[in-house]
Amino acid sequence: MTVMFSCLFAFASTRTGRAAEALKKVRIAFPSMVIDFAPLWIAREKNLFRDEGLDIENMLIPGGVRGVQALIAGDVQFALGNTSYAITARAAGEGVFTAAVPMNRLDYVLVTRQPIRPGDFAGKKLGIGGGVGGADSLAARLALERLGVNPATVTMISTGGSGERLNALRVGAVDGAIIGGGTFIGGGSGLHKLVDLTELGIEYPMTGLFTTRKYAGANRDAILAFIRGYLRGVKFLQERKDDAVAIAARNLRSANLELIERQWQYAKSYMFEKIPYPTEKGFKAVFDLLAPRTPKVANLRFEDVADTGYVKELADKGFFK
Repeated sequence: MTVMFSCLFAFASTRTGRAAEALKKVRIAFPSMVIDFAPLWIAREKNLFRDEGLDIENMLIPGGVRGVQALIAGDVQFALGNTSYAITARAAGEGVFTAAVPMNRLDYVLVTRQPIRPGDFAGKKLGIGGGVGGADSLAARLALERLGVNPATVTMISTGGSGERLNALRVGAVDGAIIGGGTFIGGGSGLHKLVDLTELGIEYPMTGLFTTRKYAGANRDAILAFIRGYLRGVKFLQERKDDAVAIAARNLRSANLELIERQWQYAKSYMFEKIPYPTEKGFKAVFDLLAPRTPKVANLRFEDVADTGYVKELADKGFFK
């Protein structure tokens, strides 16, 4: 079912009060230049974070692992990314946790260069990403199983991020690939879509907002302010097409507005949760994926890695109404 962030927020007018207050400086790491993170750019450029009392510095730190490492080191106060990296850090004893999950679905499609019948998949090469416990690995297995294909009969090859997988598919380095839904919308013309996992609504915390217990202990208000500002960025993206596309194009350094508009439509309709609660069902999927390679994950509980209290507090105060 399409998850749309369609509700209206009840916003208090804070601009006047903020002018007399010192803004709290915070840094946030995000892992890649894709439209998934457009709400972050929007909220900064449109002063939505400033309205919440925050002076935000967006820091592109490629790869989810490096972003979490920067968070642990105190170089950033927040990080956005795949929750598997935050959970792995928590299993290693670090005080990292997820405060919100703006994207809680498995957002991947299985595509091929040429039409392939399920019975012909044995021995084919399938491009996936790298890293321990990547969501794309889970997506590949689920997509193949949905086709009735035994994943063990397919050769999985690490070919990088969704963009790199798409290129590897086009040049024939792989026969098929698991790529992000937004990437497929932006560059998948001429390819064959076999399975769209987005349409299945499988809960999986694709993008979470992380921070540390140490920072949260003295900065609860900053966490709440960040979530408010970010979600106002989501609302802006969904309701202000022209401005949102222009900001995305500028940050992506793309002059292809037709492509950006297609990606915007996909992001608007499919990516973001109405209320970004971390869910036990979604996190269990990550635990199940990580535990075979990282046994300590099996000892973790949901409350060890996620805190629903921040989103609940905002909901109780009517922020999502």
